[in-house]
Amino acid sequence: MARFRAGHILYVAAITGLTITLSACGAKQAPVAVLPPPPPPVVVAPPRMPAPPSNAMLAMAVPALRADGLRETPMRDIDDNEKLWYFRAAFNVAALNCQNAEHYRITDDYNVFLKTHRRELDRVNKVVEAKYRKMHGAESARIRDTENTQVYNFFSFPPVKADFCNAALVLGQEAAALPSTELVGFAGRALPQLEGVFDRFYAVYESYQSDLQRWIALYGSPEMRAAPGAMAADQSVSSPVSSQLLPPPTLQTVLAPDSGG
Repeated sequence: MARFRAGHILYVAAITGLTITLSACGAKQAPVAVLPPPPPPVVVAPPRMPAPPSNAMLAMAVPALRADGLRETPMRDIDDNEKLWYFRAAFNVAALNCQNAEHYRITDDYNVFLKTHRRELDRVNKVVEAKYRKMHGAESARIRDTENTQVYNFFSFPPVKADFCNAALVLGQEAAALPSTELVGFAGRALPQLEGVFDRFYAVYESYQSDLQRWIALYGSPEMRAAPGAMAADQSVSSPVSSQLLPPPTLQTVLAPDSGG
């Protein structure tokens, strides 16, 4: 009897242990959390490609800065007489191109300037002409005509027209009212003021070029780089502002035509 009881106990214990084991195996496990898929990446449209200031060309060569801090323009390395002659050219361009109502008097001031200072302008023209003959011999007339054309083209640059006309309006009135003996000295002061209009534009344009290159580096896909604006900005060689030579403008005035244009 005791023997039976011991075996029975062992049997019951074994059955009980098996039951517990099976119960444990059959227990429900905690559900595994299923995370939702990540949201699609937000597509941020690139900012608009920088545009050139004052409706200028997408790509153009800006006159380089020299060691003296001045731009490499037709006004470099000229004497006082040439400065007066180039001021006259700038005044002529303004009389032709500045046709808004607020600039109408420029033409009248230009004609007064020519009439009042006819003798001084004729003297200066002869001095400059003699200098070119000495420097260039038989080629002097052709070279002077070419350089005068470059000067006219420089002052005819469309993006700065409004500021140029405003400056010419003030300087033209002063030039017309001066004694002829002060004209050369005046031109030495006035010409840099007119050039300042262009210098300020060049600085803004160079800032645009830098902005455009940064934009291309950040957002310029191959397709974007193939766009006209991006391609133009990548050009390493561009024509200078005055590369397309145009004939000097002419204006009917009291001063007879001369080789200075």
